[in-house]
Amino acid sequence: MHELHRAEYLSALGVISYMPRFRLPLAPEPRQAWLPVEELPIENREPPPGTAELQLRQRAEGPPEIAESPQAANTALRDIGALTEQMRAAPQPQSAPAELTPPQQQVQPFVLSCWWLGDELLAVDSREPGAALPVEALFNNIARALGWHQLPREQDRLRWPLAENRFGPAAAASDARDTCSSWLEAASVRRPVKSIWLMGRQARDFCSPVPLAEPVTEWNGIRLLAMPSLTRLLQQPERKRALWKLLRETYPEHTRFPDSGVQ
Repeated sequence: MHELHRAEYLSALGVISYMPRFRLPLAPEPRQAWLPVEELPIENREPPPGTAELQLRQRAEGPPEIAESPQAANTALRDIGALTEQMRAAPQPQSAPAELTPPQQQVQPFVLSCWWLGDELLAVDSREPGAALPVEALFNNIARALGWHQLPREQDRLRWPLAENRFGPAAAASDARDTCSSWLEAASVRRPVKSIWLMGRQARDFCSPVPLAEPVTEWNGIRLLAMPSLTRLLQQPERKRALWKLLRETYPEHTRFPDSGVQ
């Protein structure tokens, strides 16, 4: 029989101690079993020092009462009053006003028509979608006046935004500037030219890689010319005179013939 079971059985019979009178053959040597120690009730047991249980009991019982003298209480009140006065007198640091982010400038859709004339020119013209004007014929007249009408020609078109969303807000100006200027830089590397014409507001504002403070600006060995768009020249023919003057000053070797001009 198991020793603990034997002890419980003898305890039920009222026998306090028991030792076998003799040992059976091949039986193990008898030994005293470790009986469970009777624990004290929880309410009477003192928890070990430094344990969480002791800290919880001390908090529940409250802090020990400490007898304070009237002089110590008055000193504490004076210190608290002095600190309060200092806090009131000290100026409160004023936080800097938060910077307001300016609203993004929206850009309406536009189209850029591009012409390459050999290694002489890349012309970028701003066009409004839906405007049916003979801009191609006007550009051909300008190229003929400069003697570039027989140069190899390539034509392309860039629409902004690249993916139009009719149900969303208009694209931001910063996005248009990043996209169009990157396209112009890549185009000038892929097809090197001597001059780039930025014709119209959209071409000047969004395609120019550098600020255009003057009508003619140098950029990486390329002449950048700020010019009116072909649409504006057709709508305001009086501006052709100023354009022809700019071309004669910029390309004197190509405009030396007296009968040349922009029609």
